[in-house]
Amino acid sequence: MRIRLSYLFFAIFLIICPLRGVLAAQPDSCSAFVNVTVIPMDRQQVLSEQTVVVRGDRIADLGPAKETKVPSECRIIDGQHRYLIPGLVDSHVHLPLAGRSDQLLVLQMLLANGITTGINMEGSPEILALRNDIRDGKLFAPTLYTTGVFIQQPAFMTADQVRHEVIAEKRAGYDFIKVHGELTKDAYDTLFETARAEHIRVVGHVPSNLGIDAALGRQSLIVHAEEYLYSYFQFHRDLPKDPAEIDRMVREISEKTAKSGTWVSPTLYVFRQIIWQAADVNSLLQRPEMQYMPRHLTTGAAVGASNFAWYPPDNPYVKRWAPEKIPYLRDQFSIMQKLVAGLRDAGVPLLAGTDPFVPCVIPGFSLKNELRELHEAGLTPYEVLQSATSNAARFLGNSQDFGTVTKGKVADLVLLNANPLDNIDNISLQEGVMLRGHWFPEDELQKNLRTALKASKAQATATSTTGGLQKPASIKAPNAKP
Repeated sequence: MRIRLSYLFFAIFLIICPLRGVLAAQPDSCSAFVNVTVIPMDRQQVLSEQTVVVRGDRIADLGPAKETKVPSECRIIDGQHRYLIPGLVDSHVHLPLAGRSDQLLVLQMLLANGITTGINMEGSPEILALRNDIRDGKLFAPTLYTTGVFIQQPAFMTADQVRHEVIAEKRAGYDFIKVHGELTKDAYDTLFETARAEHIRVVGHVPSNLGIDAALGRQSLIVHAEEYLYSYFQFHRDLPKDPAEIDRMVREISEKTAKSGTWVSPTLYVFRQIIWQAADVNSLLQRPEMQYMPRHLTTGAAVGASNFAWYPPDNPYVKRWAPEKIPYLRDQFSIMQKLVAGLRDAGVPLLAGTDPFVPCVIPGFSLKNELRELHEAGLTPYEVLQSATSNAARFLGNSQDFGTVTKGKVADLVLLNANPLDNIDNISLQEGVMLRGHWFPEDELQKNLRTALKASKAQATATSTTGGLQKPASIKAPNAKP
């Protein structure tokens, strides 16, 4: 048995070492995108026939190709008939709470889909260490921000419990506080009072027992347009049916949200997926990108949830939503789409987020689905791209470093083979990704993704052979909405 385990761990070592080399990559000394069309995202414009020079991890120069000199030592990246946009930001990701190989797989899935920054919406000490390794340059991977644990009942029943948790998370170094489920009014008020004193922002769900007014103006970000269903459209009442009433409610709450200063991340695709799972979950489980989701990451355990299995018969949405209930879900989704358009019309800043690890929502790949949903809800392609680039940088308070293709910014870039402003689906026609000055052509991204998948599977095999890893005690299972 000991010999067999030694061979197993040696095999894992051989798989992980190349991946660690990739993730420890350094920026190229100099690269130049030549004759490229730039969509800078600082305003609605397209710059044709440009040269973008990158030195180290920053954009050193940008200008017309005929006037911009390319240093002789630069690596040339052909931009002819191609489009350069800022690296994408997924403002609602989830990483496995523990297990570095699984976490690296998810990071590689993000990068392979043009995502150079992610906001992780449920933290753990292991994820905090991962974020720090990236920030400190020990690991070359997409930039991470992270919340702490879910603050919700029954784990946090009193104001004192909430106060102590907020202070502890601030001292630990988390970027945000995440409220997830119901709280008493006293506890919720204390949450904001303590967060203000500690200078840390609150993001997350809206306690459905308190209503939307309790959150607006205090919570920096509401994740899920779905939250407006339970805290507003259906708060102590049935779902509205009359189109005129729905339009009035959308207009009123959109204007109120705009005046409050609260941001919104609609995550429409995660709700759309629930409808599709209720109708035909097997077709979703057969999508090509499912090859990158090893079965051990589809049980919910990786994110601390006991009720998030992807496959029947344990899939919570298949169990809860019989086919005859699908029209009701569609009615809810229609209101969410109208709300997103109303929020845009009122000037509420929107962020693109996906909530992966909810059953059938695949990390990385799901962002492009979310962008498509935002467009279908009424946003223009430019507004859709804003939600995943410059808006995200503004929300994170880091517009000086990323979010646009401009001189002096960090070189987080995506090269596309078609114009996403013509068709948002062109975001999928990717030629390669630059992360902090290091260029990954598409074939290298796919190779690294396969390597990361092998490492994750090998670690899962080793874990099952040696008895498993202990689940972090502080993490609570998320609710399975709707």
